[in-house]
Amino acid sequence: MAALADTSAWAWSRKTGYSHLRQAFDERLLEGAIATCALVKLELLYNTRSASEFRDRRAQLDLLDDCPLRPGQWSRALDVMNSLAAAGRMHHRSVKWADLLIAAAAEAAGVAVLHHDEDYVRIAAITGQPIEWLAPRGTLE
Repeated sequence: MAALADTSAWAWSRKTGYSHLRQAFDERLLEGAIATCALVKLELLYNTRSASEFRDRRAQLDLLDDCPLRPGQWSRALDVMNSLAAAGRMHHRSVKWADLLIAAAAEAAGVAVLHHDEDYVRIAAITGQPIEWLAPRGTLE
């Protein structure tokens, strides 16, 4: 297991015009180098259009390594949010709560977060955990 792919990595790798990202992401999938967690699954399954599409996509996601969200990860997310709040100027509101939980799941599993989302930069500044941009920062529009 090499990286927990955030929803942003999945979304950008599937956009028309970014076939190079899709190819690189899919290679990592085939190598077993992409993990997920329940929160990312919920986000990815939200856009399904039927029960059969939901069932099929869930079955595919269930094949990936899982970074579980246990009570300790919820506490860690709260601790990181507290550190952001302590920085002042409402920094705790600069990061989505879902990203705090995804980062906590990756940190506990000892893997990087694969993303294209500034939230993970702010989180990693506090946690020191590894993160990996899907594409160089600022290159996707």
